[in-house]
Amino acid sequence: MPYIDTIDESNATGPLAALYKRTGNPDGTVDNVMKIHALNPDSLTAHFELYVQCMHKTSPLTRAEREMVAVVVSRLNGCRYCKDHHLSGLKRLMPEDRHHHADDLAVGRRTAITKREQALADYAMKLTTNPQGMTSDDTEALRAAGLDDRAILDLAQCIGYFNYVNRIVTGLGVNIEDTVTPGQWPDAE
Repeated sequence: MPYIDTIDESNATGPLAALYKRTGNPDGTVDNVMKIHALNPDSLTAHFELYVQCMHKTSPLTRAEREMVAVVVSRLNGCRYCKDHHLSGLKRLMPEDRHHHADDLAVGRRTAITKREQALADYAMKLTTNPQGMTSDDTEALRAAGLDDRAILDLAQCIGYFNYVNRIVTGLGVNIEDTVTPGQWPDAE
């Protein structure tokens, strides 16, 4: 149970019901990470739009790379909800023979990932755990791994989003029970 009141899909009326329909899953359920905003629909709208922008809009980062970043950041922040949710999403996007790499990332083990993936993970780790220590050397390491400035911007935004949402989830007691399979949200493109 979350630490604050939420409104279940079956009890939502008016604008909140319409918003739940827009931000919910095809089966009519709404993930707990979105329902936590029920008392402030504007917050739900802003959260959902930022999620879609970070995870589903066109980007030089692949969907799998963004899911990988979600797993790394959420693990570092101790957010089991997001780590588990996005680990499942990452595995859906990866070939089966790479699933063990996703599992390694989820527990913090170095794994045989690509140079680009390692650069993304290293940047995500540093920005999450030592944001005041970031320098131009960190972006230069990303460029050396093949990222352009747009990819670097999208990466920083994705990392920032997961640091935000991890704190909403852990701070308000959102749990993963009664949620659906990750990746069910509409792409809204």
